[in-house]
Amino acid sequence: MSDVTATGRGADSAFNGTRKLVRPQLPPADRRREMPHTEDPLTHAMSGESHAPRESSHAEAFYFQKQIQQHTEMTLVLEDGEELHGVIEWYDKCAIKVRAGRKRVLVYKAALKYLLKASEADAVGNVMK
Repeated sequence: MSDVTATGRGADSAFNGTRKLVRPQLPPADRRREMPHTEDPLTHAMSGESHAPRESSHAEAFYFQKQIQQHTEMTLVLEDGEELHGVIEWYDKCAIKVRAGRKRVLVYKAALKYLLKASEADAVGNVMK
């Protein structure tokens, strides 16, 4: 009687770890669209305007970093007319963190009408409103 396992292989033939990759043949309609081969495989991703990165002069980042380093007292005017006075502690793409005394407030940039240095806000007065 031979020593045969459930897989049909003999006990002396051990599994060597390689497996056969089986890919079913799909009808042409179900296959992926063939992308034209270019030297850079990501060129097709950059072709549409919706994927194009916005050009930036980095002026906003430079301005915020300068105000943070100098601990400049700032006035932030929100879209509804409310004014916040404080020092910018932190910022990112969507928000600004302002410290006013012991309070810290996170303000979304979308809610800002404008912001300026507090010393300039006193000189400007109600011209901006």
